[in-house]
Amino acid sequence: MQYCSSEYLAALKSPIKQMYLKFEFYDSQMNYISEFTKQITAQDSGSISVDASRPVRRSFSFKLLNKKNEFNFGEDNLIWIDKRVKVYTGLKLRTGEVEYIPQGVFVLSEPEDSHTSEGKLTSLSGMDKMFLCTDKRGKFRTETTIEVGGNIGAIIKLLAQKYGETQFNFDPISETIPYTFTFQPSDNIYKAMSDLALLAKCELFYDVNGYLRLRKIDLNQFEQSPSVWRYTYGDLSERFYAGNVRKFDENQLANRILVLGGSSQIAESRFELVVTEADPLWQGHPYSIEKIGEITYEHNSGNPDSLLSTNEECKWRAKYELMNRLGYAERVSLSLSPNYLHDVNDVIEIEDEENSVTGKYLIRSFSLPLNPQLMNCECMKYRRVITDWNFI
Repeated sequence: MQYCSSEYLAALKSPIKQMYLKFEFYDSQMNYISEFTKQITAQDSGSISVDASRPVRRSFSFKLLNKKNEFNFGEDNLIWIDKRVKVYTGLKLRTGEVEYIPQGVFVLSEPEDSHTSEGKLTSLSGMDKMFLCTDKRGKFRTETTIEVGGNIGAIIKLLAQKYGETQFNFDPISETIPYTFTFQPSDNIYKAMSDLALLAKCELFYDVNGYLRLRKIDLNQFEQSPSVWRYTYGDLSERFYAGNVRKFDENQLANRILVLGGSSQIAESRFELVVTEADPLWQGHPYSIEKIGEITYEHNSGNPDSLLSTNEECKWRAKYELMNRLGYAERVSLSLSPNYLHDVNDVIEIEDEENSVTGKYLIRSFSLPLNPQLMNCECMKYRRVITDWNFI
């Protein structure tokens, strides 16, 4: 959840809003160039999309009125594919000032101008800076070797610097590289960085200010985190909540997890987790193999993962997979009046007893519209798999 003033909160809750966009333009080294602000009009459309499951977590797609040619693209213009743009959404306050909330730093791509019977419009799209280390732009240029023993956080920084990144916000970590790795020019930098991040028990993403974020994963975090917002059916004081669709998702469900580690085809380390009532730890569990049958997930398609060198590392990965596959099987598609303060992985409370949607939920993706329409928000209900993950 992002910070805002009490005046902004009042404007957000008001049924009548005046919304603005602000673009800050930077060069490829994140040196400030200029900025542009505009009030959203009826001719403007588009949305900002954020999805924690995507490598490129943040993206936007806007179609904007281009009355004065301020959005014409070209090599010598502000709108060009070599630029970085920090996007803000803003609301006018009762004081007449506009308060802006950052929504991400993006690489511009595929701009389009039009002059038709509809008027002069520009289509702008952008993806967060992870775009630079995925797909065609994200290949290693030369054969790259990472030696055993290096700090994983330091190695990820070195890899990110290969595509020009200079802004980092890393949690301190002590995990080191277990083996010597060699990456070929056809290999993907994002895949290398994200695999190393998970080995260090972290997630890797770009935050709303454009910093590459390496954040420690705490398996107990959801239950310990307070909710940042409460949405209640029938609450006339806020009028954000507009309904939900609740679904049980069996696609990722598993109650037996097998993780193998090692640098060869022969497993050198392993850990297996089975949710069986033969173990007092899982007595009475609704997803036990005795109740729903055995559903197996084999990490890395049952092959040894070269990033996992010890039984303890395999154990953590098995716990991580079990938490995701049993803890988050219930999904809720939430319809809301737009709330520009949210980020993915926010913990919220929903109270709608009409279809048993109650308690804490984790936001995994959402789409923020520019126009006056509902915001779609995908959430997951956490079911307690075990009291304390540190006890396994």
